[in-house]
Formats: sequence, structure tokens, C-alpha cells
Amino acid sequence: MAFHCYLWLGDTATAQGPKRDQLCGDLSMATPPVLTRDWLRKPQSMVQQKAATPEAAVSWLEKVFDQHAAKMAHSQATGISRDDRFGQALADLKSGTDLSWGFPLVGSKYLALAVIVVG
Repeated sequence: MAFHCYLWLGDTATAQGPKRDQLCGDLSMATPPVLTRDWLRKPQSMVQQKAATPEAAVSWLEKVFDQHAAKMAHSQATGISRDDRFGQALADLKSGTDLSWGFPLVGSKYLALAVIVVG
């Protein structure tokens, strides 16, 4: 198995607004998809890393999460313990389950993270 790691940072209105299906449903656009598995059909430029192990994919998730945690609402950053958040992510990836996380950020921004299991 391989793990494709995706990141999108953009306007909340694109990710959650009334035009979400139109904007994100277009698989040629560099926006988070409506369906998790459709990350694989988005432009390859959206792939931030290709990890060989679930541990490497979770390490990437931790790094990106930490870079943006200060811009998240306190409850989003701390509402789930770090051990639970990333422990569950590791368990999911080891079982072949894709991950898709989304976080509204200050300033009307939105962070979408995904790890898609390939192969």
C-alpha cells in the first residue's frame, strides 16, 4: 500500500458554502472534492507527499496539523486529544481506511487534509 497525502487551504465559502458541490465537484479544479476517494482524481499538483507507510502518512498529518493548529478554534485543536486523533488516524490507515479532515480557520479560511490509501 501507498498513501497519498493531500492539503488544500482556501476560502471557507469554497469548502462549505452553497456553491461547494459546483466548485468542489469539478474534478479538474484544485479544490477539495465532494467524495473522499475523488482526491485521487484531482490534479496531481494537490498531492503533497506520497508516503510508503501509514506511520509516515501520520507524521505528515501531524506536521501539517501543528502548522495550522494556532489558526483553528481552540475546540478543534484540542477537543480531541493528540493521542486519540493521531492514534485513530494510524489505526484507520493501517486498516486501509482513507482519511479526510476539514478545519475552518480564522480569517474565513479552511484547511482540508486527506490521506488516501492506494493499492
